[in-house]
Amino acid sequence: MPIDRVYLENFRLFKKKDLNLSQDKNFIQGLNGSGKTSVLESIEILLNGKSFRTTKNKDCINHKSDSFNISLKGSYMNQEVALNGLNKVNGRLSFSRKLNNKTVKKGSLFFLQTVLAKNLRMIEGEPDQRRDHLNNLMFHVKPASYKTYLAYNKILKQRNRCLKQKADKAEISVWTEQLAKIGVNLSQDQYEFFNRYREVLVESLNSASKNYKFNFLEGADTKFNKGWERSKSLLSSLRDSIEKDLAIGYTSQGPHRMDCEYYIKEKKASSVLSRGQLKILILLIFLINDKLINSFFESDTVLLIDDLGSELDLENLELIISEISKAPNQVILTGIKGEDLEKLVANFSKFKRINL
Repeated sequence: MPIDRVYLENFRLFKKKDLNLSQDKNFIQGLNGSGKTSVLESIEILLNGKSFRTTKNKDCINHKSDSFNISLKGSYMNQEVALNGLNKVNGRLSFSRKLNNKTVKKGSLFFLQTVLAKNLRMIEGEPDQRRDHLNNLMFHVKPASYKTYLAYNKILKQRNRCLKQKADKAEISVWTEQLAKIGVNLSQDQYEFFNRYREVLVESLNSASKNYKFNFLEGADTKFNKGWERSKSLLSSLRDSIEKDLAIGYTSQGPHRMDCEYYIKEKKASSVLSRGQLKILILLIFLINDKLINSFFESDTVLLIDDLGSELDLENLELIISEISKAPNQVILTGIKGEDLEKLVANFSKFKRINL
């Protein structure tokens, strides 16, 4: 399993910090402002190349320093992993990612999921959260789809630029045809992946609903919206929406507008579940993703959950901590020392408790 050790030097409030982790379940506890979220942030930067708190990695440099150095060690599929990241105030973030001492690319190691407060509003929130969630899973199991996605977005930017500048329709038409051609391929990738996602998700949630504590999940399902009118081709939809797109200055139809919404007994989950139940559902979705990834190929996954105790009441906390303790993947969660979450975690021997 994945991460054994995380080292932070001049990162956020840490001058030097060395953390040894369990490859199973970890609970990082401390007072507000003790750096709990910063530990998760460093792991996110090392694995995905960017922070979830800022668009500029140099913002993570300790204010009394001119660079930070972060690293982690662990294993992936029983092979040794060593990651290192160095960022200077006036320079770019440089990485070293090695598997058994051989350099590997970003994304070729274990799949990382990070659950922040904003993610716990994924179901009732804007479509872009659900879209990003599905796309990121798809990119991991089918890397070729990411190349298609990048190519599509490159053309999309050109079409949007023309729309914003009120360019000649003949010029827009050129980009429209190119966008439709590659957009169909991207949408097909999304739909094929969604079908597998739905199969694993529905089976797992309906199985969970047999436990009376999770009976609110009975009839759980998810539905795919490809991002344009179902009865039309993408090219027809793009052509038919040209006047609207010119008026608003961007492309309103296409797989970049894809969505997958969640339902309970044919009604939108956001309209029938309480806020606490919605958060439980979302956390279960993230836990189920480990099973989904491994239905494509054997892989190690890591789940980071920040400040879970502030998001759920005691009853729901107890429910989800029990499920987290049974998950097969490595989990690192944070919480405030002395609150309910700390007391609950103490009841589960699988959790290694780390004090900051």
